[in-house]
Amino acid sequence: MESVTAQKIALLVDGEATARSHRAALLKSCGFNVVEAAGAQEALAKSARQDGGVQLLVTEVILPGGSFGFDLRDALLPRNPDLKIAYTTRFDLSGYEQALEGHQPLPVTATDDEFIKHCQSAPEAGAPLPAKPLLEPGTTLGHYQVLHLLYAETETETYQALQYTVQRPVALVVLKPQFGSNPESLASFKNREQAKAQITHPRIAPLYEAGQVGEWYYYTREQPPGMSLEDFAKSGKTLSERNLTDVLYRVAEAVAFGIERGYDYRPLALRDVFVDAESQASIVNVFRPHASNPRDQKADVQAFLLLLLPLTSPGKARGHLSDLAGQDLDWQGLAAVLSEVRADMSDRSLLQRAEGEDIALPVSPAIRWIAGLTGCALMVAVAFLGGLTGDNLSEQKLIKEDYVAIPATDIPAYRISKYEVTIGQYAEFLQALEKLPAKPFEHKDQPATKTSHKPPQWDESYAAAKTGGLFNGEPISLNHPVTRVDFWDAWAYARWRKARLPTEQEWEYAARGPKNLRYPWGNEPKATDANFGDDRRDVDGGVLDGYNSTAPVDQPATDKSPFGIMGMAGNVQEWTSSMAPHPELPGVIVPVVRGGYFGEKSTASVLTYRYFPNTPSETGLARGFRTADEPVD
Repeated sequence: MESVTAQKIALLVDGEATARSHRAALLKSCGFNVVEAAGAQEALAKSARQDGGVQLLVTEVILPGGSFGFDLRDALLPRNPDLKIAYTTRFDLSGYEQALEGHQPLPVTATDDEFIKHCQSAPEAGAPLPAKPLLEPGTTLGHYQVLHLLYAETETETYQALQYTVQRPVALVVLKPQFGSNPESLASFKNREQAKAQITHPRIAPLYEAGQVGEWYYYTREQPPGMSLEDFAKSGKTLSERNLTDVLYRVAEAVAFGIERGYDYRPLALRDVFVDAESQASIVNVFRPHASNPRDQKADVQAFLLLLLPLTSPGKARGHLSDLAGQDLDWQGLAAVLSEVRADMSDRSLLQRAEGEDIALPVSPAIRWIAGLTGCALMVAVAFLGGLTGDNLSEQKLIKEDYVAIPATDIPAYRISKYEVTIGQYAEFLQALEKLPAKPFEHKDQPATKTSHKPPQWDESYAAAKTGGLFNGEPISLNHPVTRVDFWDAWAYARWRKARLPTEQEWEYAARGPKNLRYPWGNEPKATDANFGDDRRDVDGGVLDGYNSTAPVDQPATDKSPFGIMGMAGNVQEWTSSMAPHPELPGVIVPVVRGGYFGEKSTASVLTYRYFPNTPSETGLARGFRTADEPVD
């Protein structure tokens, strides 16, 4: 056989080991250095180790694990711009024509000679831009001056442009004239315009203006700040584990936002995601009107994760991405998982800072001598000492759930729990769910991707609480409030207790009493009377109220409302059942959170301020809840 190329790298991707081995031998006989992979992730990992890059990709179109050869192509292209591609297939590919971009896959019935010829004639994978853009640089369209072509698609071209009236850079999207004269294509373009104009989100590039000049129909949108991931890939930079998490979370949150409002979307490409100097990600407005056949979100998430694999740093970042790819998530599920990961990273940062700076921690005398220990040694020592100091599950005097009756006013009479729900009480709920199905207790709108009511790092924090030890460098016990629960967790716990979450009106009246006090104890501020953040600091924290982080739910004893309800001003914020529009995210309805917490300074509005989480799935180190129910006759 005639040699095609001297020792160039061919990446052969096929889930069938026997067929892959046979075809690898054919490629080697043609002079290729062959790198074999069974699936897309393995292929990307191996391609990253090729110093000279990959010159030829030979891949099945449909790969194991729900990935596709054309997604693998897109992931490889930024760092292998001259890549040639030869598709093979064992399946009927009806419906994949657009994704294949004119490439003709070789069927499974092909002979060895046909396979070799297919690889020899493989075209370049990148879809070439038109030799000449439809609009030359310097062309004006309305208030916009064309700078250069960004990319071209079947019906549209997108340009970098300048809105010269206000000297603002924009992306200018024009409908090609031959499609502008087609009523169906024009209507589709206009419908996409309208859909994009109705979406307002801080991480989605807004539409600025739509118009027509002669035969040209166009709209302009924001060019998000920072560098596109496509340019990021070309720069040779990589994303660390933390940066990857932040970027993915922002993207998933933005896409889920549009989907929740009933919009369809086109798949994300690297050119659609922009990252600024602080690793804050924004996306191009990829949304479209509702479609009768919605996209397969889980497949799209997998494809996007695959695109990012070559951009991630080896080690933790790449492992993190692989873990996410193995969880079969839709966009909302991805955002929820990453929200927990970000919270975990925040916790780790706090602990590492405490260890690195030798912070003096307010610990009980019984365990003060081990405060110098760090990391796993600290946790092991605390767990061991629980049995020696008497601070263990059997000897802690546990606070029981207690309700206080609130008489009717302009709202009906009700009962509300005297204390925030404790770690010990929440542990009983989780233990019950080991024997009972959770579904009867869950909110009807709880996402299907939420499969557990365990808060992040529950096992570690619960183990420390049982011993009365330290967690993240702070004292913790079973009487401390459970935190990092989302709205769905709080709702399910309340239902399990045959109770409910209080409304925000009930919560505020219980906190302020009949005289509408500014604070539970009166109208004068006292930073010492609730677990506020006026004294939160790295060294000697808690000098005013006795606590640098969460406190037992019955402390400080002075944070008591006129009805005797504890911890309404400080300690942790609390979920309520009241839903309200988010003031910064139009169209988003979220449960309202009330109350101050250990990291927030005391203010006169502590009992009236309304906090709006971005989603009901949001969690936090200072977020807990209490329950309410109807009066007992």
